[in-house]
Amino acid sequence: MTMQPVRSMLFTPGHRRDLIEKAIRSGTDAVIIDLEDAVAADEKATARAGLADLPDSAVPLYVRTNGPETDLMWDDVVAVGTAGLAGVMIPKIEHAELVRELDGALRVLEMAYGHEPGSIGIIPLIESGLGVRHTYDMARASSRVECMMFGGGEQGDLVADLGVEWTPEGTGLMYSRSKVLMDSRAAGIPHPMEAVFMDFRNLEALRVESELARRLGYVGKVAIHPAQVAVINDVFTPSAEEVAHHRRIIEEFDKALEAGSASIDVDGKMVDYAVARVAREVIARAELAESAAQRSAQGQ
Repeated sequence: MTMQPVRSMLFTPGHRRDLIEKAIRSGTDAVIIDLEDAVAADEKATARAGLADLPDSAVPLYVRTNGPETDLMWDDVVAVGTAGLAGVMIPKIEHAELVRELDGALRVLEMAYGHEPGSIGIIPLIESGLGVRHTYDMARASSRVECMMFGGGEQGDLVADLGVEWTPEGTGLMYSRSKVLMDSRAAGIPHPMEAVFMDFRNLEALRVESELARRLGYVGKVAIHPAQVAVINDVFTPSAEEVAHHRRIIEEFDKALEAGSASIDVDGKMVDYAVARVAREVIARAELAESAAQRSAQGQ
């Protein structure tokens, strides 16, 4: 299973069909239907049952289940597997063994309900010190793991667990944020993403944190409010100027290779295989962002 490239994902309460429909039309690249924090205890069964009858969507639909520490998670997983949705996001996950158990359960559900084998993905949401420590092992535990999600939201579980001071600049979470990114990349996960920015009215601070994540190597971020989606998409989409510059680097470098040289000067800077690789990755991100934007536009 390969996750469709996304810049943004938007949380929406699982018991509110009207908000799920609005989320699909918001311009986000993917929607996360939340069965955990956004749903009161007496609404959880109703929200879970609603997964069998979701609105049509041009963007992928994921589900955040209740946590492994509850007696609700497996019922949530069964509902996702029965409906054949894009994947499950597991909050507060800490161990590779649970990832392997999820893989097996989803395999059985796919067979039982006629879904393509391997089509339902797993997104571990890293929200504890132990989860940070075990990120690489969880990322390698199943081919269904298509995204590792760093959960460093203000007043969130990870911040509380580590006892750090949260700021948009990310100083207190820098090691954890970097380790989750490094472990994801080392495990071959192409879509490491960041979770939410809680102050949905402060779009300037959202941009600061999003730009930090992008500079570190994350490819996207989760929104909790539709107003955040445009900022997130903008930050994680290479600008037209960046694309033009890197296309020129690739064109000049490819010409040089044909002439027998693998090191040239472009605009006063040396270009070699490593620089060309970065340029190709920027172009690829731009193309993927364009594809994601087209998918989300179809949902409007």
